[in-house]
Amino acid sequence: MQFLITKKVLFAIISSIFLCGCSQNKIVDIDLSNLPKPKKIKITNKANQINPKSLNKEFIRDLVPLKDREQVLANFKFGKKDPFSQQELQVKERISDFKLKGFLTTPTNQYVLVNYLDMEGTITEESIGGVNTNLLPDLAKVLNIDPKNKKLIIFYENKKFIFEL
Repeated sequence: MQFLITKKVLFAIISSIFLCGCSQNKIVDIDLSNLPKPKKIKITNKANQINPKSLNKEFIRDLVPLKDREQVLANFKFGKKDPFSQQELQVKERISDFKLKGFLTTPTNQYVLVNYLDMEGTITEESIGGVNTNLLPDLAKVLNIDPKNKKLIIFYENKKFIFEL
């Protein structure tokens, strides 16, 4: 019996909370008229005013002039680079690390078997180091392949290098 009474009282309290909480008659009226208005501070000191034209001239004088195109391009190497290649780990590539192993001639192409920086493979007359092959030092170019005399001529750092088998 006591359980039914507490149940009815609990139901009455919860239902009154819902009915009062969901009513539309709540109007909140806030009067902002008695709040003070912010004061406007106007500072006009002619001594602190600076002429913007003179400032611009000072900044322009301090600017560093742009470099010419040739100066910028001289700082960069051109060609395809593999970011994962082991050549980037080498401090200075040398032509002395280049070894000639043999020649292979087909009706259409002439190939040279080489070993460079522990890499083995073939190069042709179109091979340029760092551009289309990693088997030559950067920007080294094959000038001539002579399988009859077993000679390979490479142009590197403004010099011609002749390799014989």
